Amino acid sequence: MIHCFSVKDSIKDIKKNLINECIEQRSLIKDCNNFELKTIYLNNLYQLFITNAKKVLNNFTLKDENFKVWCYMTDKLYSDTHWHNHIKSATINSVIYLKTNDNGIDFMISNEEKKIMPNDGDMLIFPASIYHRPEPSTDSERISLNLEMRCNENEKEIFNV
Repeated sequence: MIHCFSVKDSIKDIKKNLINECIEQRSLIKDCNNFELKTIYLNNLYQLFITNAKKVLNNFTLKDENFKVWCYMTDKLYSDTHWHNHIKSATINSVIYLKTNDNGIDFMISNEEKKIMPNDGDMLIFPASIYHRPEPSTDSERISLNLEMRCNENEKEIFNV
């Protein structure tokens, strides 16, 4: 149900620029660790997401291409984190980890917590309805990117759940 890919090689040429975009745009926002990232790499990131999703999921068709990238950053100033899902805005969710600082992410599956420890350059793909909570980083920056796809099919059809 939760699929992990290493996309390290696929993002190696843009990773530094993505991190810089996150840091620069975060500096313009007050008291927030989650914000929409205006990135020149939007199409690159979604192509990577779609390509990897098609490798492991059942056939799906996009409801729309209103693609956005959300940056989630925690550090010593902003470390708020909470349980949430993306059911109101997506069918398939993805997270790309740019800087993990050995912090994982907790998922709630069938009333049981499951911890995943992604590495820098990993991409997770999972149903949008799954509750999850990133572990905050309180000593240095933890940066991840959230991508969402809305599909014509429901997640039960796509993920066999």
